[in-house]
Amino acid sequence: MSILSKFWPGALALCLALPAGAQATDKVRVGVIGPFTGPAATSGIAMKRAFEFTAKQVNDAGGVAFKGRRVPIELLFEDSQSRPDVGLSAAQKLLTRDNVDVLLAEMLHSSVALAIMELAPAHNKVFMSGQPVAIEIAERIERDPQKYRNFWKHDFNSDASSYTLKETVRLLVQQKKLVPRNKTVAFVIEDSDFARANVEYATRYLKQDGWTVLATETVPLAHTDFYPQISKLRAQAPDLLYSIFTSANSGIALVKQIREQDIRAVHIATYYPTLAEFTKGAGKNAEGLVLIPFLFDPKYNAAHKAFAEKIGAYVGTTVSMDHAFGACAAEVLFDAIHRAQDVAPEALNKAFLATDYQCAVGHWVFDPKSHSPKVGAGYLTLPAAQVQDGVIRAIWPPEVPGSVAFRRQD
Repeated sequence: MSILSKFWPGALALCLALPAGAQATDKVRVGVIGPFTGPAATSGIAMKRAFEFTAKQVNDAGGVAFKGRRVPIELLFEDSQSRPDVGLSAAQKLLTRDNVDVLLAEMLHSSVALAIMELAPAHNKVFMSGQPVAIEIAERIERDPQKYRNFWKHDFNSDASSYTLKETVRLLVQQKKLVPRNKTVAFVIEDSDFARANVEYATRYLKQDGWTVLATETVPLAHTDFYPQISKLRAQAPDLLYSIFTSANSGIALVKQIREQDIRAVHIATYYPTLAEFTKGAGKNAEGLVLIPFLFDPKYNAAHKAFAEKIGAYVGTTVSMDHAFGACAAEVLFDAIHRAQDVAPEALNKAFLATDYQCAVGHWVFDPKSHSPKVGAGYLTLPAAQVQDGVIRAIWPPEVPGSVAFRRQD
């Protein structure tokens, strides 16, 4: 259900007379920080376009309710360049010089969001992150709810993807689609908080099932020469390989070099297989790759297909998970502002706590302790998928639309 169909038809009921003494405004200014240049620019730009699309929908319908009036959303973007120091400077500019009403404190990178969230206690404004998944964000909020009372985390926590990994591996072992010789796993990841957090929980969950970690190979962002790491993999012969990158070029290079060197481990990957550039660039080298989480499937999921058709003409490119999550972040934020009819933290925080919002990729309800979305049946579901005959197909859980059986590539 879109932002317009969910609550705009009843918007006129909210447009009451402006209360005496209330301060009027002619717009709500939302600052948005993301990686619009640098190694993750593709994702940042996709989310930016999705934010613009959603704001246009809202503004074309009359804007958000604000203290008895209807006002438009104005977006102010700043580039983080995937760097915490640059993101922090961008946040300070938006909060002070631009005086935004609400801050979307980094669209993609957990490291940038973690740096910016430390500004929240000094500013009487609500902050929200976009796709950062590091559980440390939620843990900080739980440890000190007063300090971080104005910070909200839009995306699931890093342990959620690892749960999908654990359950998928369990299923493959039970079905004898994965027959491990020694139950060993190796990680090849980028040097980022996002990747490290995922590995931390993946290690914890896999060890519970008797798996042993042989190695964790960490490379710089946008790295493309994996022959040294692959040489080690050949010697170690892990049963399972888990890779995590936010750069499509890193993923393209890795799967190509793995295919060249005939590495036989079951390969599971996070994030980069969802990028359109990866699908195009990897080609047959991606065949058999398992990806988690698989959150956007416009081919076999009717709701995702409808969203892709709706936004496709506006963005002018292949619609990706980044577009979908960007739109959902914008919808959840604008919905909260609309219901609060205010940007003051007291009112807006109450609106976030009361969020019950269905967007294209899931159902958003926030946990009151961690300010993070709930994950599981009825909320956000994080499926696993596999590239089969050049098409990404869901393989876990079985009830996901379009789900098929895992196919071992020998």
